[in-house]
Amino acid sequence: MPQFRAKARAIDLLGKGQISDLPTAISELWKNGYDAYGDNLEAYLYMDSYVDVNHPFFVISDDGKGMSRQDILEKWIVLGTDSKTRCELDVEGEDTLWKKPRIKMGEKGIGRLSVAYLGSPMLMLTKKIGSPLQALFIDWRILENYNLYIENINIPLLSITEPNNFVDIFDSLKKEFIDNFKKDRNKPIYLERHISESNLADEWYEQHTLAIQIIKSVENIKLPSFFTQEMIVPLCSTSTDIHGTKFVIFEPDEQLIILSQSYQKDINTDYEDSVNEIRSSLNGLFNVFKKENIAVATKFIVVTNEGERDLISSREFFSYHDFINCDHLIDGRFDDSGQFSGKIRVYKKDDINHTFRNSRKPGNTAYGAFNLKVGVIVGNQNESMLNEEQFRAYDEKLKLFGGLYIYRDGFRVLPYGRTETDFLRFENRRSKHAGSYFFSHRRMLGYIEISRTNNKKLVDKAGREGFINNVAYKEFKADLEAFFIDLAKKYFGTDAEFNYCLLYTSPS
Repeated sequence: MPQFRAKARAIDLLGKGQISDLPTAISELWKNGYDAYGDNLEAYLYMDSYVDVNHPFFVISDDGKGMSRQDILEKWIVLGTDSKTRCELDVEGEDTLWKKPRIKMGEKGIGRLSVAYLGSPMLMLTKKIGSPLQALFIDWRILENYNLYIENINIPLLSITEPNNFVDIFDSLKKEFIDNFKKDRNKPIYLERHISESNLADEWYEQHTLAIQIIKSVENIKLPSFFTQEMIVPLCSTSTDIHGTKFVIFEPDEQLIILSQSYQKDINTDYEDSVNEIRSSLNGLFNVFKKENIAVATKFIVVTNEGERDLISSREFFSYHDFINCDHLIDGRFDDSGQFSGKIRVYKKDDINHTFRNSRKPGNTAYGAFNLKVGVIVGNQNESMLNEEQFRAYDEKLKLFGGLYIYRDGFRVLPYGRTETDFLRFENRRSKHAGSYFFSHRRMLGYIEISRTNNKKLVDKAGREGFINNVAYKEFKADLEAFFIDLAKKYFGTDAEFNYCLLYTSPS
């Protein structure tokens, strides 16, 4: 009976091919770390100016529950696993690191492949309580061979109990991986470009250039002197406090290398834009706009000979305190029928009760109930409640991070919140008549809070470029756009029905 088979290239398309950009890849891996009950989600980019690093490498990690050998073989390398899709809550115990069960963020079973987007070759180090440290090695470019079937790839996996011989273990992993390319495993591969006795396996005959590129990359990896002590030793303890996962990328994507430019005062404009885009995407990964936000820490450290710098410092992003001094504030909830009920503050005129319901058929919406809280800082300091110093501080934050964010169960849904992601078309309307439409996406800070329980039909695309454009999302957008248009008409526009703005006099 005929059966489906899958080429290795299918994994490349499902993983790297489904990820829209670098921040999305990182956030997907951190989602998995959160799902594994990690509280510290970290990324370190080591540049070749640091100590004896001969080539930049990137490490992304979490202190979650980690994986045993069995977990890797039965779950991590099995695509489309459904444990998260079932949305079943875990039972508090060792498997949750004795923490309260968490709602799963990942759901499609391919988020782990996001690591392929970050570069190659890759070493995965993972430690589960009661199990030895596991080391897995792969160069994801092997999946680009359209002649190769998945079952023909051997992924080296070894247990580590003695950290001091890791260099030898790592050499064994590399050698076993290179054997994937050999016709005869007892003979070496000659790296000349055009040589008939190259000993490459038949599947690589047409793509010997790619094969040689991968082999050279793998053979040329040199671990810095601090690698064993800093990466391996801490994960080899038998203590029940030691657990987690690290992905080490030895040839990081050039977008990661660009991040090192953030140190330079005379940074190229193109680099500055790229760095700021990544920073704005990775900041606010959890809903820090709420006082009772999730107690999970993220950081992205660039390490050079000049020291360390955190690209996503929480001190640079917004917090719930920032709502206090906003010129205007909207705080309330849309119910299942699409009606908003909440409070509006216009300058110092607060506690304005406001309700709104867009013209629609009776009954519940397709998108479900959600909370909304948005602060606005006016564009002219002379019209703001803020003094000059406060206005400048807000202005700097808004340039980098201004926007309307969406959080599902406390975790950010990308790309919402990015300055260029104006999904409610605020700037488009302002370009027609700024006085009437008032709201600017770039002068906002705040969030829309949805949940997997209440908003099941707001579904992410596989590549995490936002929600699928289904009926629920179209209604969601339409009602929100109508809501903000109505707010401007009632309170904020030049001809507002209740123009409290005219009653306010700037302290300056």
